[in-house]
Amino acid sequence: MVLSLPQLRDVAEARFTCLTERELAERRREEGVRVISHRGHYWEQSGAPGFFQPVHLLARLTPEEATPPTPLAWGYRAALTPETANVATGKVPVVRLKDLDTYDMSRLNSNRRSKLRKCQRTVRIVQLTGPSLLLEQGYPVVRDALTRTQHKKIPTLDEYLKGLRQYFASDHWCVLAGMVDDKLGGYLDGYIVDGVAYGFSAYYATWALPTNISTGLIYEFAQVCRRLGARTLVGGLHAREAAQLEQFKDELGFVVDPVPIQWGMNPLARAFIRWRRPHAYYRLTGQA
Repeated sequence: MVLSLPQLRDVAEARFTCLTERELAERRREEGVRVISHRGHYWEQSGAPGFFQPVHLLARLTPEEATPPTPLAWGYRAALTPETANVATGKVPVVRLKDLDTYDMSRLNSNRRSKLRKCQRTVRIVQLTGPSLLLEQGYPVVRDALTRTQHKKIPTLDEYLKGLRQYFASDHWCVLAGMVDDKLGGYLDGYIVDGVAYGFSAYYATWALPTNISTGLIYEFAQVCRRLGARTLVGGLHAREAAQLEQFKDELGFVVDPVPIQWGMNPLARAFIRWRRPHAYYRLTGQA
């Protein structure tokens, strides 16, 4: 069913293209990200310039492959194959849904099921097939959400509009939105690479939180990825300092799964990050 508002598709009919690692690397380059081919895998510059990780974070590399992709890198990390996990130098604390193929309401506790049902009664969840809704209503939602959570810097309007282009320049991004009486209450995005779904960003307006829109959007994104054959859904990295967020993810069925990695970092950068940003250091390396 096509809804009355333009560029919207009912979530039951949501679809997008699942990529290989090579295809994702090509898309990331098109989005302006620095991508390097190194020993059979593709690495992207992530965070501060000079830090690299595979474009597909959970791609499993051998120790010979998991090496700095450029001599100019001040830091890198890559997940190791299960057979070589014994030589890991750290872990990446991934938060994910395992056994996605069996994920449904029965995997939620009674409290979260109740919240999901409330959301289903009050929020219409759709896939965005074009930018019109976000151009009209998206920026206030992002600004409101980041003012509340403060987990990253609020973009300027120009930065936000520039970021929107990546969603619809290709067909691999899935953007789901929650509509409350035809007003945007929040949205999230993600993609699938080699059978692994990644939830990337999520923004929820403060006024829409009582509808449990966050529960509904994440659950429906998992269902879309499940229908498209993804094996697992990565919902970010473990934010040990954010107890409320971690409880929310736990009630949705996410688990913390430390994945063995090989990593390296310039000693000065390592000491600085460990001192000034210990939680970020933990997410980078799995170490305290």
